[in-house]
Amino acid sequence: MRLLSFLTLLLALTSSTASAQNTLWHAGTFRTLPTVSGEFVPFVDGLSHPNAGGFGKVSNTRALAFNTFLTALFTAIDASLVDGNTGVWCDVQAKATLAGYAVRRFYDTTTGRWFVYGYDTSAFGQAYFFINPYAKRNLVIEVPHEPYDINTDIQGARLFTALAARVLIINKEDRCSDPDATSCSGSTSACGGYFRESDAAHQDESTFHLLHKWLDDQPRPARFVQLHGMEGSSSDMAEIADATTNDYDSGSISTRFAYALDKYVPNPSAVDSCQQAVGNPPSNLCATSNVQGRYTNDSANNACTTSTSFASGRFLHIEQHASLRDNDNSDGYFWGDIRDALRDVWPTCDMNNGATDCTLGGVQTQFSKLDCP
Repeated sequence: MRLLSFLTLLLALTSSTASAQNTLWHAGTFRTLPTVSGEFVPFVDGLSHPNAGGFGKVSNTRALAFNTFLTALFTAIDASLVDGNTGVWCDVQAKATLAGYAVRRFYDTTTGRWFVYGYDTSAFGQAYFFINPYAKRNLVIEVPHEPYDINTDIQGARLFTALAARVLIINKEDRCSDPDATSCSGSTSACGGYFRESDAAHQDESTFHLLHKWLDDQPRPARFVQLHGMEGSSSDMAEIADATTNDYDSGSISTRFAYALDKYVPNPSAVDSCQQAVGNPPSNLCATSNVQGRYTNDSANNACTTSTSFASGRFLHIEQHASLRDNDNSDGYFWGDIRDALRDVWPTCDMNNGATDCTLGGVQTQFSKLDCP
């Protein structure tokens, strides 16, 4: 009996010592990634969005390579969170190259935090993305229409850090860039009156959509908030949708978010949900043709061509007046209202073993770079 107790104690001490010796996720092989640093929000604001018709759809071969890259990337993140020396980041770089992407470790000098930064190295205008390996919320911020929906990129960057979200995805090519019409269904008054192939919210053959699908298809699927801009007016400041065809659903995430946003703005009657009441909101921006929303609500359907009435409760489409995208609260509206409403409807810190601290966290060390073997 004494021998058994001794062995149990020895095993516990050994495990504790091994755990204590594990390397921090950002201190180990993560350091083999090339480094970029700067203030995160201005960096995001400076990303290019070409509008010269250069967009090219993702081929089947490139889609396969991109998904292989994503699997390697998130596998390396998971391994590094356990022990920073176990993530195979050199392999991630190799697979990124095969997918036409570059991957970097990005140090935000504002928050002192490390992120993963990915960008297209081809001429086809595919999406940018940022990943917080030590995220607190399994939340994805999507920006499909910058700069057409001006300042949604800055708003997305602010929400990404303020909510300690998992991923930020931003379109590269301007939504109106490509002259060719998308094969996906839906109609618009933008870009000459039809959806273009370069429109990330209405094109399923893109890395923007592939990353969305990858995050949605996991055993623990993500929640998504997609940021848009509308002209609006003082009586039409926000229109919220869950991307279904449902005209009225009091339990919809869009209805819940609209009521949450009401608490933070000076004129709650200027906030509408497409599912809040019978009939459409003033600008009728209900996202029923949004391919990411269609996929998250009903992945069994063809997201390119088929709308759905099934609501997953995991997709929010937010159309906003410019005042809700800026950082000026003098008129009673600013991006923080969206942040606070999101905290209300999705309060749980559902990453990192149920952490109760939903903040981004403290400053991380800028360890020097390592070379791949």
